[in-house]
Amino acid sequence: MTGDRTALDPFAAVADLASPDEENRRRAVISIAAGPLGMVREHLFAAMGDRSWRVRKEAVDGYLAAAGAGDFAGEVFELLRSPDNAGLRSSAVEALVRLGRVSIPLLQSHARDADPDVRKFVIDILGDIGDGSSLPTLIAALGDEDPNVMVAAAENLGKMGACPAVEPLLLALGKPDLTLRFTILEALGRIGQPVPMDAVSPFLEDPLLKKAVYECLGSVGTLESVPVLVRGLSEAARGCREAAVKGLLAVRERNPADRVADSVDSQLAGLAGTPVVSSLLGLLDGPDISLHRLVIRILGLIGDAAAAGVVLHACNNEQLLPDCLQSLRAMGAGTAALLNEEYCRADEGERLTILCLCGELGLTGCRSIVRSGMADTAPQIREAAVRTAGRIGLRDLVPVMAELLNDCEQGVRNAALHSMELFAAAGDLSVANEALSLFHQPDAEKRRYAAVLFGVLRDGARLALLMKDADDLVRKAAVQGFTGLADDDAVHHLTLALTDENPEVRIAAAEALGESGRPDVLEQLLLVARDSDPWVRSAGLRSLGKTGGRRALCELENALKAESGLVMLAALEALGHLESEHARALIRETLTGGDSDVAATALGILAEQGDPWLDEQRDVLLTHPHWGIRSAFAGILAKRHGQHAVPSLERALQSESDDLVKARIAGILDALR
Repeated sequence: MTGDRTALDPFAAVADLASPDEENRRRAVISIAAGPLGMVREHLFAAMGDRSWRVRKEAVDGYLAAAGAGDFAGEVFELLRSPDNAGLRSSAVEALVRLGRVSIPLLQSHARDADPDVRKFVIDILGDIGDGSSLPTLIAALGDEDPNVMVAAAENLGKMGACPAVEPLLLALGKPDLTLRFTILEALGRIGQPVPMDAVSPFLEDPLLKKAVYECLGSVGTLESVPVLVRGLSEAARGCREAAVKGLLAVRERNPADRVADSVDSQLAGLAGTPVVSSLLGLLDGPDISLHRLVIRILGLIGDAAAAGVVLHACNNEQLLPDCLQSLRAMGAGTAALLNEEYCRADEGERLTILCLCGELGLTGCRSIVRSGMADTAPQIREAAVRTAGRIGLRDLVPVMAELLNDCEQGVRNAALHSMELFAAAGDLSVANEALSLFHQPDAEKRRYAAVLFGVLRDGARLALLMKDADDLVRKAAVQGFTGLADDDAVHHLTLALTDENPEVRIAAAEALGESGRPDVLEQLLLVARDSDPWVRSAGLRSLGKTGGRRALCELENALKAESGLVMLAALEALGHLESEHARALIRETLTGGDSDVAATALGILAEQGDPWLDEQRDVLLTHPHWGIRSAFAGILAKRHGQHAVPSLERALQSESDDLVKARIAGILDALR
């Protein structure tokens, strides 16, 4: 085939439609489609029946792309009558569907065509177009004498979600055709409008329709359908049980909690100890995780402790864990008894799971296994046990926790300290006694633990003593313990700590003063904001941002001129806490500086504040000297303005030179479109 010749004369390619080579035929269709549709349509229509789907697709695309394609819709429609070429009929269907509303009058005029196959095509095409003007035609087709046409009508009404079709569909359920009834039940489910129970419940007598009825009730059933769905949980056929489970929970989720408790949950609770539980457990075989989640949820609502063992083992699957926890919690005291029993014969991994479950479920009845776990040889078991003890409030185990502060594993020691902190926050006197014992220990780590606990206990006097400790970490922990204490004594001790030789201690003191919320700590913070150590200075600046005031703002403005990027970042962060136009102006100025990290931080602060200045400067920021700012601002602009940001982003894409930024902007535009 000669490309130049066919480009001038599309008919020169007609002979290639008979070529044995698929690619030649496809190219021939492309060439032919370039001609006037009125002259080349017969060849395109012939190509719609080609044995190759690629050629057929090219022919359909060529026809639809031509001017006046709708004028020849009648000829395309006649292709539906081709008895021996399924490919040609499929091409005709696709073309008519893609013509959309243009083809609807033509299709409706053939709704009573003498050929039932053509009538079915009409119904399917109208359903695929999905225009509401076709509903009367589709509803009328429910009364067609051909069963295939009736089924197609029901299916397409469901696909269109046609609410006006509910009554006609219910009326058509009276026809004896099994396939039609099945399709109508599916269609009603897809439409989702409530239907009377007595309209669908009679079909539960037909074993072939039971599953479809349960599925339908799951979509359209009211609380009236709950007894039927509950009975479905004991169906012999697995598919029916599955449909009943899904349907029952769907109805439960659609209704208010107060009505659900009486109408659904009470009926499920009555199934405890019945064979239904075994029937449900049988559904946990197989790979369907979504079904397993629903079954486990139902078992929890039933509350039968006999199912707890299966649910417990299902906890090993992370996808099922949230539902397993909910079910085990609903099973109450029986769960604690099961976990105690299972723990005795569990391996290390199972013991860990059981201890975590005790904590998640708050099962104080598991005290014995928690105590056993705290003495386990495996450190991860000891850690899980002591965390669980703190979580569920086993205060009598505080002395054992204190012993675990001597454990050889840091993770166990940290867990023990955390649990003791929980009890200290509740004012437990036994923790205070253990903290006092730690206070006198020669080991610095133990004294640090004491400082942490005294901080939670709000024991300022002992924290003050520990602030004089020889160990830096102990002093730091003591200073941190004053966080939240805003009395004069606390401020006095924190002020003294600002002169500590260790910068970490000074940082902790500056942060604690900032958290005090007292405006009279400004002088102290101004001093620490000029500390020789940039990290200490940064902490002081951040705390100044929490106190506010003109003097704080002046200090922060000076800090922006520092050579240290660390200090500048701290000053910016502090300025972000000050709600003043001067503070915002200072932040804006840093966007034009040379430090890209500082500029990026400033941009993030202004975006979080919703500063309208960003919109005023959008063109400047989209052409910022640093690629990171351009990229970040493109995302900010899209988030703030959505589709309205498209013109600016398109202009930025055209002028952008950096490949990474171009890819970022292109991706944002794709998402917006």
